[in-house]
Amino acid sequence: MRPILRFGRAVLLIVQAVSVAVSLYQSAVMLAGRLRKPSPPVPPPLLPSFALLICARNEEAVVEGLIRGLLEQEYPGILREVVLVAHNCDDATAAIGRATGARVIEVTGAPGKAAAMAAGLAGIDDRIDFVGIFDADSRVPPGLLAAVARVSAGEVCLQVETMPRRTNDWLATGYGLGRRARNLFWWRPRERLGLGTTFSGSGYFIPPPLLRELLQGLHTITEDLELTARLYARGQRVTYVSATQIQVEEPHGFGTSLRQRSRWVRGHFGVLRHYGLPLVRQAAAGDIRAFDLGLYLLFPTRVLTRTGVTVSFFLSVLGTPIALPRLPVLLAMGGEWVLPTTIAIRARLVPLSLGGLEAAVRHGLLSLLWFPIGLWALVTPGRRTWEAMPRHPLEESDAYAPNAR
Repeated sequence: MRPILRFGRAVLLIVQAVSVAVSLYQSAVMLAGRLRKPSPPVPPPLLPSFALLICARNEEAVVEGLIRGLLEQEYPGILREVVLVAHNCDDATAAIGRATGARVIEVTGAPGKAAAMAAGLAGIDDRIDFVGIFDADSRVPPGLLAAVARVSAGEVCLQVETMPRRTNDWLATGYGLGRRARNLFWWRPRERLGLGTTFSGSGYFIPPPLLRELLQGLHTITEDLELTARLYARGQRVTYVSATQIQVEEPHGFGTSLRQRSRWVRGHFGVLRHYGLPLVRQAAAGDIRAFDLGLYLLFPTRVLTRTGVTVSFFLSVLGTPIALPRLPVLLAMGGEWVLPTTIAIRARLVPLSLGGLEAAVRHGLLSLLWFPIGLWALVTPGRRTWEAMPRHPLEESDAYAPNAR
């Protein structure tokens, strides 16, 4: 019995130590990035050209607004083209795309966004500097391409910051706060430190030949994260762009949200399984960006480290035999609770009111759902279904509506 108890004690100590160590690293990155002043971009010698690829499956309710937003960019028309891939659509998505002014490619076949991207690439010249990938429910500001062009010099791939659409829906606003918090606490500090980010499904830019190469032989249907892992495993990165933002829609239905997030987590586990070792080898060669991404794949949310550190704190306070030394635990607790709270207040992430408190509590409760979602994804790894998201016509008055200046 004693060997079993000793083994259990060792496991608990290791789990606590890993949680505290990762937490301290993440807090150090957050603080260092917040304190470092952003470097001014170096303008490119020539304006880059863009092929703007919209991947759509039954998006008749929302696609027109995005097409108009991309067509009316404050950027030379000769340097951009809008391409709509109507993938396995049985509604008016393609007809709306043509009527609005996009070049439309209709395709049927394998499910998943990667198939739509490959079909769209077939009609794009490799001399184009960047393909921009967009989901049909996104909304873009008039200066999006100009802002991307300003920071594109010397960069291989870029991801524009995504922000949630304004809505009164309880679920969407809760998850939307999580997106805004991740931008503030995670990606913007990494942008200033030059660590990079991940592709986020919509609003990313990549050269056509590179995208063709990376799309070959994907293992998951979470193509954005898998493309990211392939880039970092070969020593490249995705540059985060916070100088401009696009708006994206969060799911409104609870069931829809659970299915979407289960698909994401299955894909996340698949990417970790297929690219964990290549990232370890790249990190071992001294690539801090590969190390940082590998750590993200292991700990994709601070809910994990926050839970582990908080448990360690109470074990330390109670003086249990499995408690870690108090100083690192206290430092980690400050990084998990005090530091982000201070940054959130200064950045006005939520208003200092009962409404702001309610939003924070709502986000916290929804964050806890990642634990059962993760368990469900672990026991259903073989599911590769990709379902069209239910769409409702979007109000354009509070977004980047065309002609709204």
